[in-house]
Amino acid sequence: MANISDLRKRGCFVTNLIGLLLVILVICLLVVVAVLVYFTTLDIKCSSSNDESDGKVLHKSPSVERNFRLPPNLYPTVYTVEIQPFIYGDNLKDFFFSGHVGIEVECRSSTNEIILHSKMLNITENSIEIRASGRQNDTINSTLEYDTNNEFIILKLSRLMVAGNRYTVEMGFDGHFSEDLVGLYLSSYVRDNSTVFLATTQFEATDARRAFPCFDEPAIKAKFNITLVRKNHMTSLSNTRINYQENRTDDWVADHYEETPLMSTYLLAFIVCDFQYTSDVTKNNVLFRSWARNEVVDQTPYSLKVGMSILTYFENFFNISFPLAKTDMIAVPDFQAGAMENWGLITYRETSMLYHHLEDSESRKEIVTSIVSHELAHMWFGNLVTPSWWGDIWLNEGFASYFQHLGVDHVHPDWNILEFFTSTIHRAMTMDSLVSIHPVFVNVSDNKRIENMFDTITYSKGASIVRMMRFFLGKQTFKRGLQRYLKNHLYGVTTHDDLWYSLGNQSKIDRNPKFIQNIKHIMDTWVMQMNYPTVFIKRDSDDLVLTQSRYLLDTEAIDPSTYKSTFGYKWVIPVTFTTSLNLRFIQSATDITWMDIHHSDVTISSAMSGSSSNDWYIGNVMQNGYYRVNYPEENWIKLIQQLKTDHTIIPPINRAQIINDAWNLAKSGDVNTYIALQTLDYLAKEDNYVPLRAAWTEILYLREAVIETDLNSTFLKVVKRIFSKQFNMIGMDNTGAGHTETMTRRAIVRFACFYESEECIRNCTDIFKKYMDNPDENPIDVNLRWTVLCTAVRNGGLKEYELLERKYKASDISSEKSTLRYALSCSKDVNIIRRYLKNILHTEDVPKEDAVKAVLHISTTEIGRLQALEFIKGNWDVIFNRLVKSAKEQEKLLSGIYDMTRTAEEIKKFAYLIKDSPTMMKLNHKPGVEQSNSRYKWSKRNYHNIKKWLLDQNI
Repeated sequence: MANISDLRKRGCFVTNLIGLLLVILVICLLVVVAVLVYFTTLDIKCSSSNDESDGKVLHKSPSVERNFRLPPNLYPTVYTVEIQPFIYGDNLKDFFFSGHVGIEVECRSSTNEIILHSKMLNITENSIEIRASGRQNDTINSTLEYDTNNEFIILKLSRLMVAGNRYTVEMGFDGHFSEDLVGLYLSSYVRDNSTVFLATTQFEATDARRAFPCFDEPAIKAKFNITLVRKNHMTSLSNTRINYQENRTDDWVADHYEETPLMSTYLLAFIVCDFQYTSDVTKNNVLFRSWARNEVVDQTPYSLKVGMSILTYFENFFNISFPLAKTDMIAVPDFQAGAMENWGLITYRETSMLYHHLEDSESRKEIVTSIVSHELAHMWFGNLVTPSWWGDIWLNEGFASYFQHLGVDHVHPDWNILEFFTSTIHRAMTMDSLVSIHPVFVNVSDNKRIENMFDTITYSKGASIVRMMRFFLGKQTFKRGLQRYLKNHLYGVTTHDDLWYSLGNQSKIDRNPKFIQNIKHIMDTWVMQMNYPTVFIKRDSDDLVLTQSRYLLDTEAIDPSTYKSTFGYKWVIPVTFTTSLNLRFIQSATDITWMDIHHSDVTISSAMSGSSSNDWYIGNVMQNGYYRVNYPEENWIKLIQQLKTDHTIIPPINRAQIINDAWNLAKSGDVNTYIALQTLDYLAKEDNYVPLRAAWTEILYLREAVIETDLNSTFLKVVKRIFSKQFNMIGMDNTGAGHTETMTRRAIVRFACFYESEECIRNCTDIFKKYMDNPDENPIDVNLRWTVLCTAVRNGGLKEYELLERKYKASDISSEKSTLRYALSCSKDVNIIRRYLKNILHTEDVPKEDAVKAVLHISTTEIGRLQALEFIKGNWDVIFNRLVKSAKEQEKLLSGIYDMTRTAEEIKKFAYLIKDSPTMMKLNHKPGVEQSNSRYKWSKRNYHNIKKWLLDQNI
């Protein structure tokens, strides 16, 4: 019988054994759940994005896959940022920075999360506070997630942020200084055998997020209230003037800066240092200061003087005043770029800003002036008006690269700097001739490709098409159109379509020809497709017939089809020409013959062209257009004969163009190589820097083609004779020479010695002997110093090398150190080269931002080339993990490697290194491979043409 009391109990009953098993099962399940929770919430330590409080991991991985662009639901209006760098003491491991950010945001569409950019920062989770603006106690709780792939932090909210309302987001953070010269990083220099540190920044393109959490996209502009906390013996600098200072405990001082204008995050700058400055005030009452280490602050007056003049010039040109009360320029000892246009606080590499009036050459003076001018042009193009996304970064860099020439021409009209622009065009066309390159405008679709946009196409091609626009619009329409563009978009963001609209409207107002009104129809063909056209001009009786085709260096190269042309690789081309019977090298927009994408050819009647079958003709007058020109062989021969007879009939720009076009059309197979070679026949009589520079480029190309053939010795004799004649004509005496003559002499002496002119070598070694006898009294002309020192090391031994090595270590003049560093790499002695390469691995001997240049310069000689290749191969990991961390420097070295290689076998030696290197695989190595393969095939294909030309020289 059953127990009545048991029947009254509710539930299910099990035996003791089964109960024990169930308990064990529950415990196992709890363990599994705990493990799953642990691993799904575990932060990725290698990202340096973790934050721990009381030993607990507080953040989670993102729950969904996200787009790399920020969502448009929140927009910042004002940031309040405080940064405190701890850079005091001897132990670098103890250095870090901490900070706090408050962001007022406008909610544009309701959302339950806040997404900010943050990279390598530790967020203090218990400091996060989100509240409705104006309601102090109305806070919103949140949890923190990290998306390290997209460099986001994500605040998951306990309730919805409502569209139309404003909110404040605050949080504390800390981080370690970047080791690759981006974000907030450490720079240093040595004073009295002790290392002095400074904290500085480089935020373009996507590295403001390394310094503080922010909306780090160029179109998301806001105002910023910056506070920098420093020790009282230091100085801080930011974009605006200091509003007030606040003394804190332990000798800390907080510098509170005035609110900035509406600006992008990448233009912010923070510096804590112990520098000094020189200063003045511009005509329009802008305080202008040039900062540097105390040891070299006496080298700042030149950049200060030209900077003030150029800033005022641009204010007048654009008819828009510089909007800040001050602008600072500062020379930073460790800096990966040439300079950075931070609004009101421009940062420079020391060699880009400092100029010693006794120790620096005219070349250095030109470089400093050009870079200062470039950065000041950015105050309008980039800072005041900003591209809405990085795909249109040419609106910054292309315009700054063009206007830098106008700024230099303003302060030094005697330099003829506008003629030197041809080298910019030729540099652009060299890269733009590849199927593996990109258009000017690119729809950049991930963070990793943004850095790749800062290249020759963006800068040099961008500048070249700006110059072309200025020509076909006319100077005044171009100027007024840009003023319209800038004023219409003050403190705003734009695309290239906004530029076309402003220029087109101005063209209508100025009553330009009707075909210029549709700027978009013209210019989209230049920015939306890669490469450029060749215009073939031939005679049909006395008429001229024009046809266009796409130029490619190697028509057999495999097109990766990354970018598609919607125009079928046709361009709207402003063609100009002149003839020997009707010379017109000064032309305007009214002289243009337009080629459209819809017509296969254009005929110009003899009545309009003024030509006849007996004269020669030249297309692309003064190379105002971004295109090559090809002719029937008979016209090429007439042009070459004119150069031999009297080259001065043709202006220097078009002489350079003839050489550059003929050679590159020969490389592509569109012109007989023997024709291109003959453009060098007149060279011994040439004394103008512009065509000489074009010729030197092609001679170096020819050198690479013959160096491993039986033609090499004959080639060296031919080139040696050319440069020996030039050397004997121009000599080494710079007394009373102007800038352009000095630049020409400098280059001729350099090439004459490089190609073993006995007279040049004797002159240089004699001068160097005097220097060795009394090193404290330097008799070497500063403009020829590079060549004299290099020649002495190349033709000397360890004694010459060690003298320059001691001078290098003792020098405080950045440009002198640069000259000495290159001279040290000139030796023919394998042991000396290896010693120098070993020193490159020690950044105290060679700054890491200059390591790539040093290696590439060593490779310019045959012995050095092989040593450089072996050095790179043997130290691959060290080089790419420590010396060249930035994408720009990595690209430069990768390109240099392909320039060094001459055969498919040499390329293969590096193929496996590239394949096994995640860093290298991210880079675009296709252009280097394409150029290297093209050079190799060209040299094989043209052996007999080169041999014939060399034998014609009667050596």
